[in-house]
Amino acid sequence: MSNFVAGFAGRRDAAGAALRQAYAAKGVAFAPRDITPTPPGEPRHFSPADPDADPTEGWDPFDAAQPATSFVDPLTTARAQGYEEGLAAALANGGRLGERDQALLDGLVAAIADDRRVDRERLAAHLRSTVLSLVTRMVGESGIDEDLLTRRVTNAAGMIGDDAESALLRMSPDDVALVEGKLPDHIFAVADPHVARGHFVLESSATIVEDGPDLWLEQIAQAIDRAGVPE
Repeated sequence: MSNFVAGFAGRRDAAGAALRQAYAAKGVAFAPRDITPTPPGEPRHFSPADPDADPTEGWDPFDAAQPATSFVDPLTTARAQGYEEGLAAALANGGRLGERDQALLDGLVAAIADDRRVDRERLAAHLRSTVLSLVTRMVGESGIDEDLLTRRVTNAAGMIGDDAESALLRMSPDDVALVEGKLPDHIFAVADPHVARGHFVLESSATIVEDGPDLWLEQIAQAIDRAGVPE
């Protein structure tokens, strides 16, 4: 019987033989193993340089009377050094702040003593306003007093050259009743709605006399403006 097989029988047999030979060469199946490296040599142990000497012989850690040693605590040393450096820095900074404050005070005293820095016009205006405000309040309270108003009219009448000359006294309608029956016979009071309370205008043939709180304030303001701010 023939062994003929269609195809490339010779090549197929060679491949199978190669596979069988490769697997047969292994011989031993795969198995895991420990791959941790083994340290070289044996473990080392501490051994004192002088085994016969005992450096802590006679030392009791619970005995407070033990003599002081030459050991210096680095933390204590660092803490003390830091405290000294911080104290020195604080003192130096305080000295600088004191010098700065003293310089500011000296400058302030010099500025106050130097009148060139004072706004004299503004100060004069403020003083003028304050004085006029106070005087206005005082005048407003006393300007329409009955007795005072009568004396003012009498004094104004004395400024007319002829005491017997008739004069017309124009006053506020509210003030006419205050002087009624108290004026000299040659002075005739008439109501004038254009005259403010406390004011009056005394007119004769040759003289006109005006008086009132507004005129007083104007005279005071002129006096303040002439006086000015003291040097």
